[in-house]
Amino acid sequence: MKKRIYAVLAALFILAALSGCGSGGEVIDYDLVFVNDSDATIVEVVVDFVDQNSGMRNADSSPLKRGETFGFEAGEYPVTVLVYDTAVGRIAEGELARIVIQQAPPEGERWYVTAKDGTHGIVLTADTKWPEGA
Repeated sequence: MKKRIYAVLAALFILAALSGCGSGGEVIDYDLVFVNDSDATIVEVVVDFVDQNSGMRNADSSPLKRGETFGFEAGEYPVTVLVYDTAVGRIAEGELARIVIQQAPPEGERWYVTAKDGTHGIVLTADTKWPEGA
C-alpha cells in the first residue's frame, strides 16, 4: 500500500512539474519566470544557464495559453531563454524566439521573461516586475 501511495505522489509531482507553475498571479518560488502574454503557439520553454539547463512543456505537449507561466530555478548567468513551437520526444524544434540575460536580477528579485505578440512573430522581454496585462 505504501508503494502505491508513493508512486501516486511521485506521478503527481512529475505532472505538476511538467505543467508549469500555473496561471494567474505572481509566482513566488522561482528565480526566473516565463510568462506567456502571446497568442503564438508556444510548446516548450528552455533556459540555458552557464552551469545548467532545463526545459518545460505541458504534460500533454499542448501549447501554452495566454497567461500561463513556467518557473525555473536559476543557475549561473548569463542565461539564454528559448521558446519553441514544436516538441518532438525529448528534442524541441521550431525556435520562435530567444533572449539572453547577462546578469542575475538584483538581490531579492527575479526575472520575468514575457512572450508578447510582435509584428514579425513573438518578442521576448525581461523585467524584474510582473508584466502589465498578463
